Amino acid sequence: MRFGGTSTAQPVLEALDLTIAPGAFVTLLGPSGCGKSTLLKILGGLLEPTDGEVSIGGRPPSEAVDRRQIGLVPQRPALLPWKTALQNACVLRDVATGKGRSAESLRAAENALALVGLEEAAGKLPHQLSGGMAQRVSIARALAMDPEILLMDEPFGALDAITRDEMNEKLAEIWTQTGKTVVFVTHAISEAVFLSDTVHVMGADPGRLVQTLDISLPRPRTREVFDDPVFTDYTSRLRELLEPKATV
Repeated sequence: MRFGGTSTAQPVLEALDLTIAPGAFVTLLGPSGCGKSTLLKILGGLLEPTDGEVSIGGRPPSEAVDRRQIGLVPQRPALLPWKTALQNACVLRDVATGKGRSAESLRAAENALALVGLEEAAGKLPHQLSGGMAQRVSIARALAMDPEILLMDEPFGALDAITRDEMNEKLAEIWTQTGKTVVFVTHAISEAVFLSDTVHVMGADPGRLVQTLDISLPRPRTREVFDDPVFTDYTSRLRELLEPKATV
C-alpha cells in the first residue's frame, strides 16, 4: 500500500503475505505507525491496496461487506448520543438491511447486548455508560450483524488497565461462544498473548510482517494466566521482536 502521488508515493505496507483460517483469533501486533490499522481497513474493504489482492472466502472484501460477512469495531465506540444502547446496537443492521427498525433487528441487538453482558443497560444513553460499557455496545453493534469476521482496531486502547483486562476476558468469552474469525489490532503485548491463537508481529518503515508466533496457552483463559511462566515467555519473545535493534 502506498499513499501519495506517483512521484511522492510513500510505502505504508510492503510485501505482505498473510493467511487467516476461519474461526481463528489473530492479532496484528506492532508499534504505532507500522500500518496495522491500514491493513485492517484493506481487509475490511475500506481501502483498495495499491498492488496485490485480498480474498475472503474466495471473494473480494467488497463482496464480503455486501454479504454482511464483516463486522468492524473501531478504536472509539462512536455511539449516537441521542440513542439508547439498544438503539445504537441496531444501527448498523438497520442501515445494512435498508429496511429500518424491525422486530428482527431488535432481537439481534438484544441478543448481542446479552452476549456482551449489557442486557440490563439496554435503555441507557451513552452518557450514562462507562468507557468499558460503551465499548461493549460498540462490539454488540458489530455482533448484531452476525458477521463471520470481526475486525477490531485497538478497541480497548483508551481504557484503564483494570477495565482493559476485564474487556479482554469478556472478548475471549464472546469468541469462544460465537466461533467467529477475529482479526485484532493492538500494540499491547500482554493483550496480544492473552487473546490470540496467532500473533503476527509487524515492523515499520514500511509496514511489514516480521515474524509469526503461535500461542499455545490452553483455553479458556483468565487473568490468572498472567502468572504462568509460559505466558511470561511469550511476552518476552514478542518484546524482543518489537525492540529496535541497536546499531554500532
